[in-house]
Amino acid sequence: MGEQFRFYRFYYSLFGATGFMAMIFYLVQLPSRALFEPGSGSRIAGSVISLIGFVIMAICIVKYFSQMSGIKGWIEINATNKLMITGIHKMVRHPLYSGTFIFIWGLLLLFPGMSLLISDLIITIYTLIGVRLEEQKLEKEFGEAYKLYKREVPMLIPKLRIAGSVLQ
Repeated sequence: MGEQFRFYRFYYSLFGATGFMAMIFYLVQLPSRALFEPGSGSRIAGSVISLIGFVIMAICIVKYFSQMSGIKGWIEINATNKLMITGIHKMVRHPLYSGTFIFIWGLLLLFPGMSLLISDLIITIYTLIGVRLEEQKLEKEFGEAYKLYKREVPMLIPKLRIAGSVLQ
């Protein structure tokens, strides 16, 4: 890719975000066989769960926007990545993916259609495969520091701490 390589992440992020939002918009509009009739409880739960997922996603995007989006490649010629281990990254290694899962599965409570269920399953499987590949890349990029981080922090589901014990 030559000189354009430093911009690939920006184009990839722009394409990915636009495609993800367009797909979600399309799916909630698409006529689909209902899995169940949503009541007020499911609508409230779906709204709260989706909002929590959206907030987690927003926090992550704001936290490392320039690095993740590829804008850093436009600003710095020799842009380097930093291992994120502060804030929300102390609870899970991939909070953006965790937030995405919370968001899309919460939407299913709001719009309980077969097409959204199938999409959520595809997105989940695709992302879980992608996370494994990303983990390999991060180990190569950050070496022992990432291996230590990987041993101490769960991948997607935070550990629950209850009165001195840890549940996972």
